[in-house]
Amino acid sequence: MNSSDRTAAAQPQWGSRPQTALRRGALGIGALTAVLSLLLVLGAFTANTTAGETGQPAGVLGVIGLFLGGTLLAVGGLARFVAAQAGRR
Repeated sequence: MNSSDRTAAAQPQWGSRPQTALRRGALGIGALTAVLSLLLVLGAFTANTTAGETGQPAGVLGVIGLFLGGTLLAVGGLARFVAAQAGRR
């Protein structure tokens, strides 16, 4: 066994269990946040304005959640892309 074999075994693997869990977690939480926020936005449109209801609080929270969910989905997708590129090397 030469020195290059020993150093190759000590390098971290990009497909390790914690990194895979982090990618899946970011994608899962992002998707869940986006779906729930979409439900809030749809609920804001169904408010009965003649009865004095306003959908503004639900709509604002829904839009904020959509931005948060989209950000988490982008981070999870970027992490998956970076891990795939590192695995090809």
